[in-house]
Amino acid sequence: MKHDEPALDDWGVLETAAGGDHAAFEDLIARYHALLRCIIVRRGSLLLRYADLQEIIDETWYQVLRRALAGRLRPSVRFSHWLSGVCLNVLKQKGFRPSPARLDPMAAEGSSLLAGTGEPPDEVVAREELLAALADCLDERPARERQVYELIYAAGHSKVAAARELGCSEAYVRQKLLPRLHAALAQCLAQKGFREAESIAEGAS
Repeated sequence: MKHDEPALDDWGVLETAAGGDHAAFEDLIARYHALLRCIIVRRGSLLLRYADLQEIIDETWYQVLRRALAGRLRPSVRFSHWLSGVCLNVLKQKGFRPSPARLDPMAAEGSSLLAGTGEPPDEVVAREELLAALADCLDERPARERQVYELIYAAGHSKVAAARELGCSEAYVRQKLLPRLHAALAQCLAQKGFREAESIAEGAS
């Protein structure tokens, strides 16, 4: 790589890997190994009695590569959130159930992703899991509801500004659109096993 070329972000690295750059894919796998290990240990510890942890990690990256080759990427969201969602889906396919198991303290050792955040690794991984689940729940909502969520909670717009962007009244956003969205997200998150789902749904991102 030339010195004046900007470094690729994780999405760019994945696209490069999908184009046949095996070294890029290996680098991405190494970068997120600790995160995937933490998620699997936290959420599927009971499953690990019957399945190999590395097998689940390998299946996650296989699914990632399949999606990349099919053009099913979501570069508008943080890569770690999307990857966490893929991993949780793999666990679901293998029949896991959310476990209250504690984080393996060795899982995050040496991880630049989890180190230096000022937070315990368990909290870092829990947030990644939550945001991945929230993204999945949002994907199930109509485009108008996804847009109002992005405008208010991601972009920080007021309800008046969001209504203007959507071409509707502020009262409709406040009295109809947001309550319906909050209720749907809270129900979806609760089904995924997240506590205090109602408050989580209101701006977790």
